Amino acid sequence: MDDAFHRVATLYSARSADISRLWRAGPGTLAHGDSHLGNLFVPTQGVIRTGFLDWAVICQVPGIRDVAYTMCNSVPPDVRAEIERDLVDRYCELLSDAGIAVDPADIWDQYRIHAVYSWIAAAATAGMGSKWQSVEVGLGGTRRATAACEHLDSVGLLESILG
Repeated sequence: MDDAFHRVATLYSARSADISRLWRAGPGTLAHGDSHLGNLFVPTQGVIRTGFLDWAVICQVPGIRDVAYTMCNSVPPDVRAEIERDLVDRYCELLSDAGIAVDPADIWDQYRIHAVYSWIAAAATAGMGSKWQSVEVGLGGTRRATAACEHLDSVGLLESILG
């Protein structure tokens, strides 16, 4: 893995409890908790809506976690970089339409922080070899999540918040 991987790993190793608190900050909602590409499905008939399989990590956390997890772990870096800001803005609009007031700048920062959650999940999966998924799948998610953390400067944001 490259320097970006080691930068995330070093910060997380040193400040995991503090980062974990940030992941839980703010109002929670029902979240899948493991929303990577392998747990998504799209029906081929009828109404075409993406759905989730494997709800073993269901939790109550800020909903942006699932958005960040899916985007950072499963979407190719060039595609993610092109669409992520518009997607997060749309997420904020949908919350607003439902009567939930959010600050888009805060949600964007939460997205950047939760990119590290995606990285942890991918790195842990890769670290298990082929016990959870094939090692190639785990390494692919790790590469995508590392690229996301680097592109989003998640480490820099966390360092500025945590001091």
